[in-house]
Amino acid sequence: MVRDVGIASSREPEVRRGGGTEIINMTFRGTSDARSSVDRDTRVRIALQSVQAARLWRLLGTQLTEEEKRKAEGAQNP
Repeated sequence: MVRDVGIASSREPEVRRGGGTEIINMTFRGTSDARSSVDRDTRVRIALQSVQAARLWRLLGTQLTEEEKRKAEGAQNP
């Protein structure tokens, strides 16, 4: 059985990598869409192999418009 959890987040994700490891850890914090939960504050942690993270980067890039890519570049290089 798969648990499907929706999360809305306007916070920046946390991304870190331990020294000498191929694992990249990402943490997203936001509000869960679960209606039955009293506390909807939610944290999702994802650990990816570096090769998977690189693939994710490419896949995310295919979903962005050229304008979104330019905005992201501008935010990184003020």
